[in-house]
Amino acid sequence: MNRRNWDCNRDGACHPRAFTLIELLVVLTIIALLAGLILPAVGRSLNAGKAAGCTSNAHQIGLALISFDGDYGYLPWLNEGYYKGQQDNTGVTTNSQLIATNWYTKLYYFKYLPSSFDKGVWRCPGAAYSEITGKDTSGNPANYGGYGVSWNIFRNENSQDPKTFGNNPNSKLKMSRVLHPDSLWLVGDCGRAVSKSAPGSGRYQRTSSSFGYPGTKGNWDFSNAYTDPAPALRHNGEARYAAFDAHVLPLDWTNMKGETNDFVGRYGGF
Repeated sequence: MNRRNWDCNRDGACHPRAFTLIELLVVLTIIALLAGLILPAVGRSLNAGKAAGCTSNAHQIGLALISFDGDYGYLPWLNEGYYKGQQDNTGVTTNSQLIATNWYTKLYYFKYLPSSFDKGVWRCPGAAYSEITGKDTSGNPANYGGYGVSWNIFRNENSQDPKTFGNNPNSKLKMSRVLHPDSLWLVGDCGRAVSKSAPGSGRYQRTSSSFGYPGTKGNWDFSNAYTDPAPALRHNGEARYAAFDAHVLPLDWTNMKGETNDFVGRYGGF
């Protein structure tokens, strides 16, 4: 028997030797150091997984919008509240019950994408549950999964007086008219920032289905409780968005403030 790890009395009885306080402190220190090394790596891995899931979701929603345009010759309206029915590419009105629908309900009801608007492909892995249930000034929960379009682009073509334009295909945004499909925002992370939160902090109080650029370039305002929706930088200070060619791009605060590549279409591009 190896007696180095045993304490023996004069009678020859031996007992396992207990750890000393110093030995225990050394072990605890090693465990703390290992935890300090491992936990950040685990956190980075989890965040990278969420960003990858968001990239996949944005790509799929982008492809669905492109498919809709391929089938009907234009993209769905941002909000179809002023229009009656849906015309197919031969001019026949169908699905008249879908009055007051918008771009995401069209993709759902026309079966371009499955699930409800806060689950599956619609749900950004970086969007907190509190964002989806966050209420507006009227007390209505968002019920959007975290993705939105730029209403400056969609509404530019689709907000005309219905008495004049109705369902005129020429009043609709078409993929063929987009001049910079590789950089213009089609769909991506979107939300209302927490009041007075730092830009790029990733803190959002409510999801949204669309956002608009500020009146002055780069003047994105996160200061008040009901600020307009904006690109949501949920993934380590970055947003993910699908351009009009469906490939997904990252967007950080510097690029958002500078409106790099005119991603919101401030200067045209369609």
